[in-house]
Amino acid sequence: MPQVIAVTSEKGGVGKSTLSVHLAGAFAERGLSAVLIDEDGRVGSAIRWDRRGPSLPFPVLEPHDIKPKKLREADVVVIDTEGRPKRKELRTLGERADIILVPSSVSPLELEATAELMAFLHEDPQTRRRTRVVVNRVPPTGRAGEVAREDLREGGVNVCNTLVRSYAAYVRAAELGVLCRDVPDPRAALAWADIVTLSRELL
Repeated sequence: MPQVIAVTSEKGGVGKSTLSVHLAGAFAERGLSAVLIDEDGRVGSAIRWDRRGPSLPFPVLEPHDIKPKKLREADVVVIDTEGRPKRKELRTLGERADIILVPSSVSPLELEATAELMAFLHEDPQTRRRTRVVVNRVPPTGRAGEVAREDLREGGVNVCNTLVRSYAAYVRAAELGVLCRDVPDPRAALAWADIVTLSRELL
């Protein structure tokens, strides 16, 4: 059975779809069979991303397109969850996913909201074991990312070591329907390196 990684957040604009698309791409580049499921039917960011470009190097599926055999043959399934899901739905992710990945920026308000969400998810022991925060959209210079990561850890939150920095290459990649590694930008390689490092930390 594949490893299932669900990327989710109660807040919009945290880079959930960008992270989902690029993680699936990083797994594919590493030789793993990756599938991305876009469960955000209202927005469908991952589906739209895939349609804009020549084709991402992995299948992007909507829930009604899922074929069990296809998923069984995959090494990893990344789920781009619904935007702002209800807490009841968040709780059930602990039964569906091996890893629940919650992106958070370094904004104090967002970090506070993330800590509150983690406190809720930690009420269930199984969900607690499977949940991790990734500090995302980190300014490329300065120590804001490191400070945010350590503050969350001091609060008892399981946080990925990898910091995903904010680069214009991600925005351009979404516009072109490709991965950031394929964008003609001098910092695209740095953006892609963060994602590959995170993918190795997860799987």
